[in-house]
Amino acid sequence: MFMKKERDIFMTTPSDSSTSIKVLKETIAWFKKQIEPHDCGWMHTTIAGLNHRIKFLKKEIKKGRSEGTWIEGYNKHKKDYDKWKKERCPHN
Repeated sequence: MFMKKERDIFMTTPSDSSTSIKVLKETIAWFKKQIEPHDCGWMHTTIAGLNHRIKFLKKEIKKGRSEGTWIEGYNKHKKDYDKWKKERCPHN
């Protein structure tokens, strides 16, 4: 039997992946609220699996971006960080 790659089965666009990441993060937050001191090991395992899926989706999104898009995003966030750092850090 032929097995398709994970990305071929689940997602087709970066937008779909971004939506899935959002939903997975909400699911993780819900599970974390349900955890009790005992008998919840399966929840920790589930959260780890969901986090693994998020990492996979982020990697797929990054693969699909052109280098120019990645650089634009990096520069925007760097500029925002530099501005924040200048305003908040008295050492600079």
